[in-house]
Amino acid sequence: MTVDYKHDNLVRAAWLYYVLGKNQSEIATILGVSRPSVQRMIASANDKGLVSVDIKHPVSVCLEYELLISKKYDLSLCRIVPYAQDSKSDHKSLVSYGASQVISRYIKQEKSLNIGIGSGLTLKRSINYLEKLNQPQHKCIALISQMNFEGLCNYYDDVPLLFADKIKAGYYQLPAPFYSKNAENHKMWCNTDLYQELAVKASNADVIFIGIGSIGDSSPIVSNGFITNNESEALQKKGAVGEILGRFFDCHGKVIKHAINERVTSYDLRKSKKAKIIGIASGEDKQAAILASLEGKWINGLVTDEQTARWLLTQ
Repeated sequence: MTVDYKHDNLVRAAWLYYVLGKNQSEIATILGVSRPSVQRMIASANDKGLVSVDIKHPVSVCLEYELLISKKYDLSLCRIVPYAQDSKSDHKSLVSYGASQVISRYIKQEKSLNIGIGSGLTLKRSINYLEKLNQPQHKCIALISQMNFEGLCNYYDDVPLLFADKIKAGYYQLPAPFYSKNAENHKMWCNTDLYQELAVKASNADVIFIGIGSIGDSSPIVSNGFITNNESEALQKKGAVGEILGRFFDCHGKVIKHAINERVTSYDLRKSKKAKIIGIASGEDKQAAILASLEGKWINGLVTDEQTARWLLTQ
């Protein structure tokens, strides 16, 4: 099955209207489109024979999963992307495109938003799908650095910078290396006035978009050289199943006691005051980390794939 996102939005509009009983203005807000567009979507769904006693489309299953997962894990937002059955489809790219639709709803707002941005390949792909905009009223706050303690930057994966450039928002860079050399060095970096000012901005973010990382020799945090294979193995022996912003946690979402977690300089999401924190991740290799991030209340929003959603509902 090849996913047609225009068709999917048409189905979503019909499902929200006929199943949930949302009015057209509410649906327009949810989908990030105009009210006349919603009218056309609902009419088109009827014309195409999608609406009868139920909605005849695989996306309707995803919409049911969204409701069930939101209820089970107390989420304010959930977007489940249909799983493409054909072998030619890149499933993570499909999730990235679905996430870009969610992100677009925020960045197209006229009011100024403080937007926290993390890292991750799926999040990076989501940003690549966004249309170029001129939204200087927004502030893009980097929650993690792509610089090592020697000052070398992995600018190809500086996701906050890519995001800020895409929408021409103000860009606030985290003024510290990803991991400090030691505990004393960590205290020095995190106590600077500039770092503290950025931490305040991050704490007052309106919405945060982050990736959810797995752990293992092939995970980007290892392959990009931020932690060693030995450190990865040590973390796994202590029960680590994944990481968010370079902070490793166990299957319950509790931070692992390890020197790595004492040296990470990224923003601690647990200090967020009001933000919608939306995790963007998919795939079997990420399932344990996604579940842990939900159980540990690291996120209150999720964009993932249909198979992962089905797995989460069985846990």
